[in-house]
Amino acid sequence: MARVPAGGAPVCDGNPIGPADFGVDRFSVAAVLDARAEQFPDRVMMSIDGTEVTFEQMRRRSCAAAAVLLGLGIGPGDGVALFTATCPEWVYFWLGAGRIGAVAAAVNAANKGDFLLHALRLSRAKAIVTDTGREQRVAELAEQLPDLRTIVVSSISLDGPVDAIAEHDGEVGDIGSLFFTSGTTGASKAVATTWHYLFTTAATAAAAWELRAGEVLWTAMPLFHLSAAPAVLAPMLVGGTTVLAPAFHPGSVWDEVRACGAAGFVGAGAMVSMLWKQPPDPRDAQLPLRFISAAPIDARIYRDIEKRYGCRIVTMYGLTEAFPIAVKGVADDGVPGTSGGPNSHLDVRIVGPDGAPLPDGSVGEIACRPRFPHVMSEGYVKPAGIGVDPHPQWFRTGDLGVLDNDHNLTYVDRVKDSLRRRGENVSSVEVETVVIGHPAVVEAAVVGVPSDLGEDDILLFITTQPDSVLDYVELLDFCGERMPYFSVPRYVEIVSELPKTIIGRIRKDVLRARGVGPTAWDRESHGYIVSR
Repeated sequence: MARVPAGGAPVCDGNPIGPADFGVDRFSVAAVLDARAEQFPDRVMMSIDGTEVTFEQMRRRSCAAAAVLLGLGIGPGDGVALFTATCPEWVYFWLGAGRIGAVAAAVNAANKGDFLLHALRLSRAKAIVTDTGREQRVAELAEQLPDLRTIVVSSISLDGPVDAIAEHDGEVGDIGSLFFTSGTTGASKAVATTWHYLFTTAATAAAAWELRAGEVLWTAMPLFHLSAAPAVLAPMLVGGTTVLAPAFHPGSVWDEVRACGAAGFVGAGAMVSMLWKQPPDPRDAQLPLRFISAAPIDARIYRDIEKRYGCRIVTMYGLTEAFPIAVKGVADDGVPGTSGGPNSHLDVRIVGPDGAPLPDGSVGEIACRPRFPHVMSEGYVKPAGIGVDPHPQWFRTGDLGVLDNDHNLTYVDRVKDSLRRRGENVSSVEVETVVIGHPAVVEAAVVGVPSDLGEDDILLFITTQPDSVLDYVELLDFCGERMPYFSVPRYVEIVSELPKTIIGRIRKDVLRARGVGPTAWDRESHGYIVSR
């Protein structure tokens, strides 16, 4: 059985980690948060952009947010879209929605236009929580979403007296939150997650980190990413503290870590690459960190990172639908370049194109299935926004990987054409759809090319209208007005034609192999800055 020693750090011994390991009878917002508020009322649960919130304050403000939603007629199963910058109110309404059985949709804060419209429709949102910086983006869509009610966080106060909000008496398999995929073959999908799954993910992370009561995590992961959920919920489970920065600035991270005495840093692999490239500091080895939790980590510098910062690396591989699929804990030596062994909550295997399992050492698609109920997502919200299409028995991730003889999982590549840039997932299809809307563009194809930060830079190939003259700056301005800043391509190359299959599909494998050619226009070398 998984256990929680006197120090408060859960240890996974191969059996499922469950609510009883944390002294609660179920994994739900009210059960966990209210227990910790009673146990540690004055301890800071979260510090968000300098605003400290104790466990008791989080309990009361989440109840106040729940009351606001109830006042708007929001009830069990109703959608609430969260569309703000990193702020305390995002968490208040996320947890508040959970208390009353509403379904909170974590909408990417950079969305605009059709990207935003698609997410709001898919989330079945009856209310949207937003901020003054994004209120206009929502207003521009009002005619297409006539039933949507807007809550602007600057216009409400959640600090007044509030009656206790009775927890919705739902089922363990009820959908609690929606998180969005990048979309590998089309528009983004809404992944349906239960609170049991989210807390199970957090419990697994807490065990890998050996997180103890009173310890602090530092992270700059955006709240709308599922990978940020453990950074909020794991400290809640053990009675720790999350310090959440509104943005990632490599030059100031370690000063912030020192200031809060963080035991752990949680981020994306690209963030660690940026930190590694900072000038060495004699104080690096004296950081309070016990671990850095991020992936992927370059195998060539894996041990050097541990030595420089005097800590251990924790790696996890997973995706919104199932996280983590593999994990290497703080106590494990691990194999640099791998993500660790399979999560004990899941069966994991490598399969070929036909779905048949491949032997150890073979590269194929990573697939998993749950060993216990509700320890991964439930499926995708149907395109009409009604109901959920469940995952098949074996969920195929769309990622290539390999399991060695010791069952360490190594991620190899994406099967499809999803990209990842600076910690953000990008749908090539969505980018192409925007680009093709430019009057001078006929066809567009997006591929990822290697970045010096360990992820992808975006290379856009286009064909243009006859006799048209395309200005690169004007094209990127066009993109920046219609897509999140991180989706704007770095490289643009105009070609006479795109390689295609016999049935007319673009051969992205050919374009990827071609890479950045001598005629490609690089916005970074030309000093073009994308507006956020």
